[in-house]
Amino acid sequence: MMLLLLEQGQQEYRQDYIHGRANLKTLILHYEQSALEKTSRIENYYGFENGIDGKELYETGIRQAKNIGIEVKNQEVTSIQMITNGFVVKTQENQYEAKSIILATGNKKNKPQVKNLEEFEGRGISYCAVCDGFFYRNKGIAVIGSGNYAISEVNELINLVGKITILTNGKKLPELRIDTNNKGKDIGIEINTKEIEAVEGDKRIEKVKFKDGTTLKTEGIFVANGVAGSIEFAKKLGIVTRAE
Repeated sequence: MMLLLLEQGQQEYRQDYIHGRANLKTLILHYEQSALEKTSRIENYYGFENGIDGKELYETGIRQAKNIGIEVKNQEVTSIQMITNGFVVKTQENQYEAKSIILATGNKKNKPQVKNLEEFEGRGISYCAVCDGFFYRNKGIAVIGSGNYAISEVNELINLVGKITILTNGKKLPELRIDTNNKGKDIGIEINTKEIEAVEGDKRIEKVKFKDGTTLKTEGIFVANGVAGSIEFAKKLGIVTRAE
């Protein structure tokens, strides 16, 4: 059996689909909601000229895997142990033996402690300027972050959006260096150092609420907290990443 462990909702079916077509008995274990399910619209995926809803694409991929005989189970993995001929994988409900395992657990985002942030992921909250900046053409957006990673995201967005507010969340921002190759370098950029309490809105993000009680209207927020890791750089370059 080829056992693929996909947790924290990070479900990539491309590789396991290949294993299934190679007539290897394959089981996919995943747990919690996928980031893809939270995405309202995807327009940069090959084969969908008018874009596709993230949840629809997610469910289509699962059905495709099941159609070639791959088992897909929503179970949390609690332990993995090596045995003579492979591995034993334990979940809350069952125990499985496999000759090979592929771990595709994804990478956790460095998220600030802001109320309602996860609730609006895919509905105005983004973690990739290169991926989603196109959706905010000529709009007013905010970038949460206080390091060079945040400034890098600002430079990615500056040719697309109408206005940028950098939210440092109470921290000091390094020198703001705007890429001189960016034609939109003269757009309005503001720096707000207030501590953030929450993000708010109805169906989508509408405003940021600060701890002093004031608010800031925005049409989108890009989270660039902390330091960019190798995964973020790889995504920007379009590289397929795999932890081995």
